[in-house]
Amino acid sequence: MSRAHGKHTPRRPVVEEIDPDSPMGHQLGMSRRTQGIPSPIPGGREHIANAPTIRQQVPIPDSRPEITDLNAHGVPHGTATNRERAEIERGPNTVHQRTPRTPTPVVDRPSPIPVYVVQDARPEVLRTAAPHHFQLQASTGEPVRLCGRDQTRESVMILNESTSSDIRFAQRQADLGNGGGALLPWPSNSYLKINTQDELYAISKDSGTPVISVIQVFERTMG
Repeated sequence: MSRAHGKHTPRRPVVEEIDPDSPMGHQLGMSRRTQGIPSPIPGGREHIANAPTIRQQVPIPDSRPEITDLNAHGVPHGTATNRERAEIERGPNTVHQRTPRTPTPVVDRPSPIPVYVVQDARPEVLRTAAPHHFQLQASTGEPVRLCGRDQTRESVMILNESTSSDIRFAQRQADLGNGGGALLPWPSNSYLKINTQDELYAISKDSGTPVISVIQVFERTMG
């Protein structure tokens, strides 16, 4: 046998000398983890699964013997054990039947009665306003009629625009003679609302000719 005989001849490892759990043993398929499951890939190698796990049991030590001498506080222990004493006081450690509860009586509710909302067929009402202004005459002149008689009118609002002259107003023209009627002073800065459907007349209290603003509010039925 020449020296080149081993150079061109591949070495064959001795299987008996290879550890199955070594990398060489895993490569040769000698590992105990080889399950022989064929690969889903054509031409693939067999699958290698994890080694089975052995469940370890937790060791449970034996119970200590129960003390039958005096307790720590000096009271005799007695003849019964702790378990026996507990069963004497609360009964055996078994499943007890639950005490039945009294069911709540069911009260029959009255049957519902249908209720219909009935509304009167009232016509729609449109509220409008008619603003005006009038130049009044002096106290020696004739009263000016601010508004006439109207049943659809709700109210009248008047404002003295003068800065020096007072105004007197009344329902009838004759009531303004000799300083009669109601007074609308010039310092007032807001409208005076009068709920009336009758006529109104006004005149200046002095020699001035003030301007008075009048707003008539109406409510008219639609349709």
